[in-house]
Amino acid sequence: MMKFANVIGVSFMAVLLVLLPLLLPAVGLNISLGTTVILFALAASSVNVLLGFTGLMAFGNAAFFGVGAYGSALFIADVNANLILGLIVGTVCSTLAAAIIAPFLIRRRGIYFSLLTIAFGQVFYFIAYRWSNVTGGEDGFSISKPPIFGGSSPTLNGSSYYYFCLAIFAVLLFVLWRIMRSPFGLTLQGIAQNEARVRYLGINSDRFIFVALLLSGFVAGLGGALYSVSIAFSYPLLMDWHQSGDFVMMVILGGVGTIWGPVIGAAIYAIAQNVLSSFTPAWQIIIGGMFIFFVLVFPKGLLGLGAARRRREEEASQDPDVAVVPAGLIEGRQP
Repeated sequence: MMKFANVIGVSFMAVLLVLLPLLLPAVGLNISLGTTVILFALAASSVNVLLGFTGLMAFGNAAFFGVGAYGSALFIADVNANLILGLIVGTVCSTLAAAIIAPFLIRRRGIYFSLLTIAFGQVFYFIAYRWSNVTGGEDGFSISKPPIFGGSSPTLNGSSYYYFCLAIFAVLLFVLWRIMRSPFGLTLQGIAQNEARVRYLGINSDRFIFVALLLSGFVAGLGGALYSVSIAFSYPLLMDWHQSGDFVMMVILGGVGTIWGPVIGAAIYAIAQNVLSSFTPAWQIIIGGMFIFFVLVFPKGLLGLGAARRRREEEASQDPDVAVVPAGLIEGRQP
């Protein structure tokens, strides 16, 4: 019954995303909002890799998002590159950024990990803010939307760019779903539940966290690269810790540790921001109150309740005298 409900839920979400270019104009909203929802969902999913599956509170993923945005935008502007090449360069830049800071993070846990992610995120922010002759400084810089393959190939705009982003998003969501059910993903979940036990099994948890950071940087950077092309602009506030906090908020709203939770959270946040900001300058206060309400009423997020129920059912089916170790954990000794 639970699996059938999951299939229905996934099918509903898929149909809703496909029809979004038709639904948004019908309620007076622009299709660009749908693109923003998808790309923010990618950034929130990158946080979910660390927070939801590895148990590490990350407050610096906006740095990866911003590095991907700047890397793509600068390359497109300076080399007159096509869209595909620009996205590749932006994603590589964000993954390299994750690889640079990962050695400083992999041995830290708890509040120390969180504070270091904030600190490194602000380092990237101030580089973009101060290096004005390259990044445009506080004002950022604009780009022209590039053709998808260069030459005489078409430039994607409006609904065509939305569906392009949706296709990439669907592939990445499926890949994340597969990864989190692989021995590697199950090992990350084991680290979140009981890292001491994982180490006792002879598994080097630091290596798995290193790879999780690279995966998180890759996903966030691709979202940032797509976002800079979507708005044809890149600016330092994309890297600010406030933006990182927004991504964490999206994950918590939708459901920590669920695949679709970041999507739901990103939709709630982006649509609320767009609608409320057009009515009142106090929209941030309203969103803050809404976040408090969701945390109090749905402490595990909108989709987290179902995930928690499934985990309880799985644990109830286990022999209570046998220590529960995630299936595949032993096989996942190497990342």
